[in-house]
Parts: sequence; C-alpha cells; structure tokens
Amino acid sequence: MQIQFTARRFDASNELRTYAEQKLEKLLRFYDGVTDATIVLSKAGNGVQERTAEISLRVVKQTLTARDTASTHEEAIDNTIERLRRQLMRYKAKLRSTSRYAYR
Repeated sequence: MQIQFTARRFDASNELRTYAEQKLEKLLRFYDGVTDATIVLSKAGNGVQERTAEISLRVVKQTLTARDTASTHEEAIDNTIERLRRQLMRYKAKLRSTSRYAYR
C-alpha cells in the first residue's frame, strides 16, 4: 500500500506522520485489497482551534473517503479511521455476497 501524506497550513511533525501511518496500517487487518491511501491533515486558518483529517482509500473498483474535525489531529485521525473501518467492513461484505447485484 502506498501512502501519500499532506499537511495543509502547518508543518506536521514526524510523530504525527508516523501516528497516522500506524493507524492506517491497522485497517489492513480488515481488508488487504487497499492499493493507495491519501492522508490530508489541515488546520483552520482563523483563530478557531479546529483540526481536520481526511483519508481516502483506493480499493478495487471504488474509493472510500472519510473526514472528521476535532480539537487535535490525533483525535480526528482516530475518528476517521473508525469510519473507514466500518466502510471497509460493508465493502467486504458486499464483495463476498452471493447476490448478482453485488460488486463483482
């Protein structure tokens, strides 16, 4: 899996980058067909202390995306990873479905 990391409006520390990549690697336990991942972390430009995390995963025939805003980047990453985990579980269930209308 290739990971692309982007920090908007701030300089991300190496600890934050490794934290995001480690959390993302845990998603491979649920589905190993993830080919690419894009992590975008941003900070609100005005005086508001909002941190946003957006993660996109490319899987076979589809792109799964989740976004969250929190007071810290770590919290936003955790919430985003949880949303992606649920999306991956639904996607995997549809792949394994025997319905003729499922993804194939």
